Amino acid sequence: MAIKRETELDRYSAPSGLASAIGETAALYGIDIVPICAALDIDPATFSDLTGRISLDRLCRLLETCALIANDDMFGLKATEHFRSGSTGPYGYGLMAAPTALDFLRFLGEHQQYVSSKSYIKFTINEFSAEVEFSYSPLILKRNQYVDMGMALILQRLRTILGSRTDFIEVGMERPKPKSQALYREKISRKVNFDRRVNSIKLPAELFSVRNPNGDPRLFRLMDLQCRSLRPPPQKEADFTEELREFILSRISESVISLSEAAEFFRVSERTLQRRLADAGTSLNDTRDEVRRGLAEKLLAETDLSAAEIALRLGYSAPSAFTRSTLRWFGKTPRDVRKAAV
Repeated sequence: MAIKRETELDRYSAPSGLASAIGETAALYGIDIVPICAALDIDPATFSDLTGRISLDRLCRLLETCALIANDDMFGLKATEHFRSGSTGPYGYGLMAAPTALDFLRFLGEHQQYVSSKSYIKFTINEFSAEVEFSYSPLILKRNQYVDMGMALILQRLRTILGSRTDFIEVGMERPKPKSQALYREKISRKVNFDRRVNSIKLPAELFSVRNPNGDPRLFRLMDLQCRSLRPPPQKEADFTEELREFILSRISESVISLSEAAEFFRVSERTLQRRLADAGTSLNDTRDEVRRGLAEKLLAETDLSAAEIALRLGYSAPSAFTRSTLRWFGKTPRDVRKAAV
C-alpha cells in the first residue's frame, strides 16, 4: 500500500523501522493498527524494511493516535520495550558498534538527520562536555510520543555503554512536563528536563573515553559510510533564497541565528554571504522574520497549539515577545489572529 495523498510534510521522513514496535505495543492495549495505518496511508509492511523510509508526520500521527486510543500518554515511551535492535538499519548498528561513549554521541550528531530528515541538529564539544541538540519542523504538530520514543531509544542504547553512569547524562526534551516522571527517569536519565526549546543530550567529559563492550571500530566505520550514502537526497535544485529559508526553518527554534552559522552552512565567508543577501534584496534577520510570520499565521489558524507553545517553537525568548511580533505583523494579538481565522 503506497502513500496516496502526498502532502508538503511528507518531505520530512524517518527510517520506517522506527515503527517496528508500535504494532506489538498497541496490541497490548487491544488496538489493531492496520485500520489506523490505512487511514494515514501507511504500509505496515515497510516497518520491517531496514532501509525503508516513512513520512515523519504520519509516523507521529500514528503514535499520537495509539496513545489517544490507549489513553496512555507514555505509549511512545513504553513502545521502546518492544523495539528490536537494528530495526533502523545502519544507523542503529552504527550506534551499537560505537567504540566509545564520545564516538556514540558524535555519530548521533552526524546522522540524526538520517533518522529525521530536515531536522535541526547541532553537535558541540569542549573540555567539559559534548552535546547534541536536535529538533523537527515546527509544522509537525503532535510529536510528544515520537520525542519520547526516540529519546528513550537513544538512551537505551547509550546505557549499554555507560550502565548506571547514564544517569549523569543531562537530557532536555521539547515536550510538556508529564504528570508522572518516574518512567522517564528510569528509561532516559535521572537528569531529564522538559519544556525545552530543542531536544538535547549532554555527555560529561569524564565519560568520553568509556569503552563500549560491544564496540566494533570496523563495523562502526562501515555504518558511518552507509548512513552517509542513504541520506535522503535534496528534493530539487533550490535557488539561494529557497536555501536560505530552508536553513532558517531548520533552526527556527533557536533564539539567535548568527551570520557566522549561516556562512558556515553555505560554505562561504561572512562577507560573501552578506553580498549574496544584499543581491537578493534581503538580510538574515528579515528572512527569518518572514519565515516566522508565515509559520505563526499557519500555526495560529490551523492548530490548537497555545501561543506559548508556538512562541517556543519559533525561537522566541518569551510569549510576550511573540505577541509583539504578531501585533507588528497583523495588528492583532495571537488570540485575535486565531479568532479571525475561524
